[in-house]
Amino acid sequence: MKIGILTFYRVANFGANLQALSTYSYLCKHGHEVVFLEYVSFQTVWLRLVSYYKNFIKPKRSYLQLAEHFKFIDNNMKEQIPHLLTADRVRNAIKKHGIDAVIIGSDAVVQNWPLFSTLKLGKRRPYWIEPLPSERRYPNPFWGYGFSDIIPTAMMSVSSQNSKYQKFSRYMLKRMGKSLKRLKYISVRDAWTKDMMLAAGPELSIDITPDPVFALNQNVGEKIPLEEDIRNRFVLPDKYVLIGMRTQILSIPFLEALNDAMRIEGKECVAFPIDGAMAFSHPFKHSISIPLSPLDWYALIKYSAGYVGSNMHPIVSSLANGVPCYSLDNWGSTNFWGKKENNASSKVFDILKQYGLENNWAQIENNVCNVTVNEIVKRLKEYPIEQVITISKVRYAKYEKMMQDIIESLFGR
Repeated sequence: MKIGILTFYRVANFGANLQALSTYSYLCKHGHEVVFLEYVSFQTVWLRLVSYYKNFIKPKRSYLQLAEHFKFIDNNMKEQIPHLLTADRVRNAIKKHGIDAVIIGSDAVVQNWPLFSTLKLGKRRPYWIEPLPSERRYPNPFWGYGFSDIIPTAMMSVSSQNSKYQKFSRYMLKRMGKSLKRLKYISVRDAWTKDMMLAAGPELSIDITPDPVFALNQNVGEKIPLEEDIRNRFVLPDKYVLIGMRTQILSIPFLEALNDAMRIEGKECVAFPIDGAMAFSHPFKHSISIPLSPLDWYALIKYSAGYVGSNMHPIVSSLANGVPCYSLDNWGSTNFWGKKENNASSKVFDILKQYGLENNWAQIENNVCNVTVNEIVKRLKEYPIEQVITISKVRYAKYEKMMQDIIESLFGR
């Protein structure tokens, strides 16, 4: 069968590339033909052009990393239908290319941000409205809009990126519920998204399922570089802990103290790029340079003695491999004043909670993370590796059942 995948995949993001590859590889190994549908709005196309231009005029290394992401996608995901700018174009592409079914996800594809929630408090101006592309507003093709009435469609481990569903109007929730009821199968990545879906359709059957990167070893194992190869190419210390941040969350003195504390434990800190860039300064002797392949990025985590830093997929990659990790969490909803709300909306916290690792987490507030060096070192040292490995095996079994349920729901077998 020919299956269309609708997700964020052609982006400069290691995790997004890897979750797409994991799904692609699973389906191909089970005898399906796979084609990626790149739904992207006019606004996003324009923003990308601006971003690409900036990369051209930045240091060459930044542009080379962007090119590395695209090379990885084109080398590994052979069939793509790019630049589908509207729901009508997605629908027409499905018909034209003879696609038998569509899987939406995984990723933060079911977002909806009403106008009030885009109102932000600014420092230079009293307030401003954050412009959002149609990919982040209902309805759009990520909800099956425009095609789920003509072709079997499933949602796989999708996320709402902590959209404030409690503020949605009854009319909006009713419309969302109608869209969701057209789908053959729905699973979500976190409890917050499940609650949002149930607010739209209380009778819906929705399960919380793993991100596809949890199954990368099983789906793409033959492509993941070996440890000896990684160590030789990157000239790594014997035991290294990766430090990755989107911005300068931790100060240079803090990182110096952290490195000293890690050395006492027989480990060495190594600076690690996030979202395709090295966006922070550091005092470490070792640093992973870019351009960097997404599979090398994953392997570096897999063979490490620990990960400390931002984003979800480094945490997922750590958990999947029993690697000690500590999250400096940039996710979670904020109020009008830009302050984080203590409502368990963070997708990273949700994942760590499933492992009983709530203490291996600290929230970032206004680009500051109030955590101590001793706390990070303690949590890495006391990390329950065997417990994590056991839970990851259970999560992989859940992933396998999810994929089987999706195929059965789409093709009745």
